[in-house]
Amino acid sequence: MPIRRKIHAGHIYLGKEVLDALGIKDGDEVELEIRDGEAVIKPIKVIDRDTLDLIRLLKEVEVKASGGREDYFEEYDYEDIGG
Repeated sequence: MPIRRKIHAGHIYLGKEVLDALGIKDGDEVELEIRDGEAVIKPIKVIDRDTLDLIRLLKEVEVKASGGREDYFEEYDYEDIGG
């Protein structure tokens, strides 16, 4: 199914027939991979509801975390703890 398209400013219009053949809808995310000098475009699998809920939960936990940068990335002076 060869289809010719022109590239304009780094963009290419795939067209309805290509999108339909790949099962891609407008607004879907795709993965682009270069293999042996050819571009391979694949739709990204849909994330299930449980995974989306987990992502939302993790974002909430990240926002609620406290402490500054030094709490995670710099060493403490343990002598002032009395140890």
